[in-house]
Amino acid sequence: MADLTHATWKDYPTGKIPKGEFCEHCARFNVRNSTVEIITQDAQGCILMVKRGLDPQKGWWALPGGYVDWDETLAATATRELFEETGLRAKTMIFFRLNDDIYRDFDGRQNIGHCFIATGLSGELKKQDEEIEDIQWFSFDKLPEKIAFDHKKVIDEYVKTV
Repeated sequence: MADLTHATWKDYPTGKIPKGEFCEHCARFNVRNSTVEIITQDAQGCILMVKRGLDPQKGWWALPGGYVDWDETLAATATRELFEETGLRAKTMIFFRLNDDIYRDFDGRQNIGHCFIATGLSGELKKQDEEIEDIQWFSFDKLPEKIAFDHKKVIDEYVKTV
């Protein structure tokens, strides 16, 4: 049985759903179960957050970020997601921490998050993606009440380091 399973994995390394596509039966998206979150601060020390335009947690605030695509590094994902969601580019992405709490996603997906700190920002801050309703800078003492996923915990860990 193990040999048959391994042979199937070799033939279908990403399952029978093509990479980056939805299953026509269950609507599951074939993606790597890793995400990135990006911490970005302005000159006044405020943190950049995006208001989610889609479920899960539509209408809640989150750090910019998203799923790691197939054939993409974590840093490349962070760079891409920051630009797609905010219009900003970062000169550097510095790895901050891994987020692997099994309860971090409220829907049971158990994604593993990789948090980066973006520095050397350029570009014009503007909503670029239908996934985003709004973009705002928040001071650490005036964060929004509804923060998606485990991003409040991530922000709290970051505040301990600055």
